[in-house]
Amino acid sequence: MGGFVDVESLVEFLALKGGAFGLLSQQASPVAERLAGEFLHSSFKCLFSAEHGYFGLAAAGEKTASVVHPHWNIPVHSLYGSTRKPTKEMLEGIDRIVVDLQDIGVRCYTYLASLKNVLEAAAENGLAVTVLDRPVPMGGEAEGPMVDEGWFSFVAPVNVPMHHGMTPGECARWIVERGRLDVELDVIGLKGWRGFERMPWPNFTPPSPAIRSWDAAAIYPVTVFTEAFPKVDCDRAGSYAFRVLGLEGLDARAMSAELGEILRECGFALRPFRYVPQGKVDALDGVMLSLCEKSGAPYRPCAAGAFILEWLYSRHGAELEEGARWEWLSKLYGGESLGRAVKSASVSGLAAKWPGGLAFG
Repeated sequence: MGGFVDVESLVEFLALKGGAFGLLSQQASPVAERLAGEFLHSSFKCLFSAEHGYFGLAAAGEKTASVVHPHWNIPVHSLYGSTRKPTKEMLEGIDRIVVDLQDIGVRCYTYLASLKNVLEAAAENGLAVTVLDRPVPMGGEAEGPMVDEGWFSFVAPVNVPMHHGMTPGECARWIVERGRLDVELDVIGLKGWRGFERMPWPNFTPPSPAIRSWDAAAIYPVTVFTEAFPKVDCDRAGSYAFRVLGLEGLDARAMSAELGEILRECGFALRPFRYVPQGKVDALDGVMLSLCEKSGAPYRPCAAGAFILEWLYSRHGAELEEGARWEWLSKLYGGESLGRAVKSASVSGLAAKWPGGLAFG
């Protein structure tokens, strides 16, 4: 089941290539410990950290500072602080950047932007890049909006569907090819990777504080829109992060009944689910989302999220407008069309035009 990270091949590759290298990774990865044991006193010169920091302790959007690793005494250069792209000073003394990040195949998840920035910096400074490939929860499935002109950003760094379904290695090759980057790129492939992965794989490692499980990663592109609407809860800090949606006064049974069929067309099921959000006292009426278990079911998470947002806005528009960040919704989705479709109740026509879209209704 799934693919397994080929750490042994990476170690052999680096030993064969020689030279000094830095590693873009996170504490959750076992690779850094292995490389430290093999190379720390010879060619392992520095670490780079993406969003959430090397130790994975920073909240979403929280800037992190460059530090010195407390045990290895090497720099940890932050790529989510004063700079988001390796500087020439950070790259001094190394010949290669190794990248090992557990991505989830979603464009707005910022590890994709960090990978792009590292590849571009390497091309500009004559360095090689080696990417250790990792599986993504729903690999091989692409769906959702592309990026509109003028809406490229750190959460929309390249023009791929919102859920692109590519592994880090596939992303790296795509970025180098489409960007025509003059960089030596090597990808250490997965062992046993079959592509599309509907079922969880053993030993899933949380890539960030709120993505605590495979299910959360697979459902994240459905519920990520909640970042733009403070009144809609996704239990980000709790046990059900990104797998639930709650709102004061929500009729969860009506929502489940009225959205049931269209969400099944998108590959999801939802049911009423009352829960207490992390840090709160009072229970909230909400819904729990899950993937359809049927073999061959579609996976259209962006469409599912758009239909949910449209339903919520049609019945709770006043609540959603309170504190709404429509600009952030547009940044997440790479354009203003989703916001317009939600307000005009025309999501069905919009989602059908997206790559991987279905003819709904």
